[in-house]
This record gives sequence, C-alpha cells and structure tokens, in this order.
Amino acid sequence: MAKTKVTVPQNSNFETNADIKKKIQMLGDEYAAAIEDHQKASNDVKRLQKKIQRLTTLHQMRQKPALQKRIQKKQEGLEKIQKKLKKALKVEESKKDEMEEAEASWKFEAMCSGEAYQEDGQWKWRE
Repeated sequence: MAKTKVTVPQNSNFETNADIKKKIQMLGDEYAAAIEDHQKASNDVKRLQKKIQRLTTLHQMRQKPALQKRIQKKQEGLEKIQKKLKKALKVEESKKDEMEEAEASWKFEAMCSGEAYQEDGQWKWRE
C-alpha cells in the first residue's frame, strides 16, 4: 500500500498580528488625512462665504453714483467668488464622504481584527 503525504494548504491571505496592526495604522492615517482635507475644504467655504458677505454689503451701497464703477467690479468679483464657493462646497462634500468612508474602513478593520477596541470613546490596542 502506497503512503501519501498530507500537506496543509498554504494560506496566502494569512496576516500576522503585526500585519493587521500595520493595516489598521495605515487606515487610521488615511482617516486622519481625510479629516485634514475636509477641514481645509470647510475653511475654504467659510472664507468664500465671508467674501460674499462683504461684497454683498458693498453692493447694497449701489445708490451712490460715485461708487458705481467700483461696485460693478465688485459685483463681477462676487459672481466669480460665488462660482468658486459652489465648487468649494462640492469639494467639501466630497472630502466629507472620503473622510466618513476612511473612518468606517478603519473602525471596521480594527474591530474585526480584534487588535483594537473602543473604550470611553478612545481606541486602544490590545496587548
């Protein structure tokens, strides 16, 4: 009777604890970067909204004939800024979506791996 050798199939998807921690750390870094990008986009939106508010105030002074040319230029500038604001709002929304997606991926991997847990609103590594 011939003997056969039983081999254990190699699992190429096997991750060590160090690999998992590294992956979670990488996802956490991506999440932090997404938060930073979202904050920058929000700051751009706020800055453009303030500019619009200032220019709108100037626009309301239109009754004075001496200021008509200046006000016309400011009105054109206002329209350009409103277009920039519209784009900035889209970017902000996109960055918010990216941030939320990165957060979800990071938390999912951390919880599913069992390497990290949440206690009192803080994420902690298992020892």
